[in-house]
Amino acid sequence: MKITTGTIPIYRQIIDYFELEIASGRLKSGQKIDSIRSLAVQFKVNPNTVQKSLLELERAGYIYTDRTNGKFVTDDEQTIKKLNHSIIKTLSKDFVDGVRRLGFDYETVVEHLKEIWEEENE
Repeated sequence: MKITTGTIPIYRQIIDYFELEIASGRLKSGQKIDSIRSLAVQFKVNPNTVQKSLLELERAGYIYTDRTNGKFVTDDEQTIKKLNHSIIKTLSKDFVDGVRRLGFDYETVVEHLKEIWEEENE
């Protein structure tokens, strides 16, 4: 993941990265997360920034700490389902807001979404 110096705080970009990795299943339930130092090197940020991000993820219930073994992705399926729902809702809202601003009607948008969905499944 590439961290950018835009308007989104770095710690928030790291949180977003982990949320998407968990929601997509690329990080599996119960999977161990790299150490804070390793992640800091990977993201090219201060370890305190990574620590802040992981603390927020833990507060949200997406990861947990086993004091002797490190940090792991939650195995709570309900929490992961809620995360998936939240991400889908946010992406959908942004999309709908964008197409409405451009003046597209519901039927046209749905028609194009179906077409793209089917093309992607071929």
